[in-house]
Amino acid sequence: MGEQHQDPQQEIILATFWQKAQQAEAQGKDKEARAWLEGIVELDDANIDAWLALARLISDAQERMVCYSHVLELSPGHEEAKTGLRQARRGL
Repeated sequence: MGEQHQDPQQEIILATFWQKAQQAEAQGKDKEARAWLEGIVELDDANIDAWLALARLISDAQERMVCYSHVLELSPGHEEAKTGLRQARRGL
């Protein structure tokens, strides 16, 4: 998860949100999964895994670019984010 240290209650909330997002995605409920992931990044802006998962669910190229760019701000050499950003730019 993210690099920040949350209090135990926030960690439980984030874990629950992850579980809900994964369940929704497994059931093909991408819109619901996206909402749970947006909740995660709202609580933990440095959560690279959530930003990447969110980018994979977004169909709009500009919105994906925002997600991948944020990951690259947090982790400049992140290969998946660099590749995703290039692909999103091609989709414009």
